[in-house]
Amino acid sequence: MAYSKALILYPSRRSALTGTTNEYLQPTGAALSGWQPRPHPQRVVLAGRYCRLEPLAPPTHTKTLWEAWSKAEDGRDWTYMSVGPFAREQQFAEFVASAAASTDPLHFAVIDQQTNCATGTLSLMRIDPANGVAEVGFVAFAPELKRTVQATEAHYLLMKYAFDELGYRRYEWKCDSLNGPSRHAALRLGFRFEGIFRQAAVYKGRTRDTAWFSVIDSEWPLLKAAFEAWLCDENQPQGKQRQSLSSLREKLAADNNGRKIMLSVRPLVKSDYSAWLALWQGYLTFYDTQLSDALNLLTWQRMLSEDEPMYALGAFDEQQKLLGIVHMIYHRGTWSSGDRCYLEDLFTTPQARGQGVGRALIEGVYQHAEAKGASRVYWHTHETNATAQMLYDKLADKPGFIQYRKNLA
Repeated sequence: MAYSKALILYPSRRSALTGTTNEYLQPTGAALSGWQPRPHPQRVVLAGRYCRLEPLAPPTHTKTLWEAWSKAEDGRDWTYMSVGPFAREQQFAEFVASAAASTDPLHFAVIDQQTNCATGTLSLMRIDPANGVAEVGFVAFAPELKRTVQATEAHYLLMKYAFDELGYRRYEWKCDSLNGPSRHAALRLGFRFEGIFRQAAVYKGRTRDTAWFSVIDSEWPLLKAAFEAWLCDENQPQGKQRQSLSSLREKLAADNNGRKIMLSVRPLVKSDYSAWLALWQGYLTFYDTQLSDALNLLTWQRMLSEDEPMYALGAFDEQQKLLGIVHMIYHRGTWSSGDRCYLEDLFTTPQARGQGVGRALIEGVYQHAEAKGASRVYWHTHETNATAQMLYDKLADKPGFIQYRKNLA
């Protein structure tokens, strides 16, 4: 049976393309009747259960912040910051004084509720009240604050302030594209990866490609509910989580009024490149990997070429928004006459997880492979990827083989 890379193969339900047009029948963004510029963030105290945010104020916070940072083994935590590391307390005090005087960025100190000491800072910056947009930045957490419930709550408090109290529409996270820990933190907190701005800045005498992430107001209610479930006493006995933040988001998304996304799965085409690249970069971030633009483009071209054994499918919602991607490669095998289909990459947007997107993509691969006359579909996943394995166990057999690998290039 012949198979075309342009054939739509897996319409799980009929997809409806909806939108707004003007008098020329051109598509336009949805109208925002009554929109007014939002207030500028103020120097307020934001209190939580485990920590509170106070407007950065010298000398009140200078000494405890310096003491917290002095516990670091070296200056690596300042590598991707535009300032630091600081060799002397006076240098640090001058930075704190300058930061405290700024209104954009507007800096806050993170105060531990038990010790009453400042152990880190973060800020709202690039504040745009006219459009209701702000960025969280200058996140500088001392070693004792990192990977704690206080660190997560600090982000929750500032995000809640932006959305619930100020009424902002968009909340951004940007970082050096090479800053793996920062990119992972953004995804863990529920930000959506949007892409890489190449050569976006020069700092500390070097170039920077900037990775962009965001949360928008329509996504905030689910994220807020997940934060609050994660921070509750039942989930934090002795400060140790029972359920992860991402798993709580997925569960809430699945339980969200029982709503099921209307999906269609089809081969990706040339016009899908930008949407594919955003998800592909999110997938690479998950595996702490960065590939060159040239290799990304080559991969895309190969998957669209009729002469290549590589294919890409995408899962789309009712508005034709790309929610997930899967890549596959066909190859010969010694145990059968038919080709085998290797499912190499599978990724869904964090906001769509738990709603059947991964299942639909895998079933789309099965259908694709059957049409190509393949004898087997197979894939790998990391042993720590427990959430994905719960789905995979329902869709395929686990043969028990162990992978060995030697990289040659």
